[in-house]
Amino acid sequence: MSKKVPSLVAEDVTLTRDTRRILEGVSLAVQPGRFLAVIGPNGAGKSSLLSLMSGLWKPDTGRVVLDDRDIGTYRPAERARRCAVMRQDNARPAGMTVLEAVELGRLARGTDEGAGATAWVLLEQMKLADLAGRDCARLSGGEWQRVAFARTVAQISDTEKAGVLLLDEPVSSLDPAHQHELLGEARRLAHAGHAVLAILHDLNLTAHYADEVALLAAGRLRACGPAAEIMRPEILSEIYGCRVVEVRDGDRHALVSLPD
Repeated sequence: MSKKVPSLVAEDVTLTRDTRRILEGVSLAVQPGRFLAVIGPNGAGKSSLLSLMSGLWKPDTGRVVLDDRDIGTYRPAERARRCAVMRQDNARPAGMTVLEAVELGRLARGTDEGAGATAWVLLEQMKLADLAGRDCARLSGGEWQRVAFARTVAQISDTEKAGVLLLDEPVSSLDPAHQHELLGEARRLAHAGHAVLAILHDLNLTAHYADEVALLAAGRLRACGPAAEIMRPEILSEIYGCRVVEVRDGDRHALVSLPD
């Protein structure tokens, strides 16, 4: 079987902000059909890398390629139809219902008679249908995060080609049950053919849901590969500067961080 061509690739990118080097020679590929998690300590450059890979920022050197084409050559609406981004944004739009917010994910497609139907399907999948008529300003942070995810997914739904989904800390405001629900849906989308990249902090969630893991530290890619190879206590203990141990319960295991 031939190897799938990556949907989105960062090629040896560097980034400097206010004379500080944020990223140094990072190369990373997001494959269709795979869930790639990017992890690392605070200040490692994770969100900056996502900003480059989404086309929001331009690298100082290197380039980002979306479907064999430099991402900077896409018109915004054209890029949005292929690559959807969920950013860290807790601002809920006042005067807009949850259903309308999710329908906004179809905006890049122009006139879209199926926008409402697509939005309803996603609200039902995320167990948000009972909130469809609620003003977004009245949502909790966790509720809005789930709505924002549904809106982002709406952007790449019902497309002829598989899309790219970029998620910046998508479960930061969620309780454990909803963390599993959202990441389970993200993994389902990946295994349905989309290319998914998520920035995560929780080591257990990363180990459970990611197919591949990229480990950033101090702006450099320290390791990248299958989750089972990267999510090892000796590797994580060194990178995070604290003791990480593995706890087993039958055939299940968890990673626990402990103070030194």
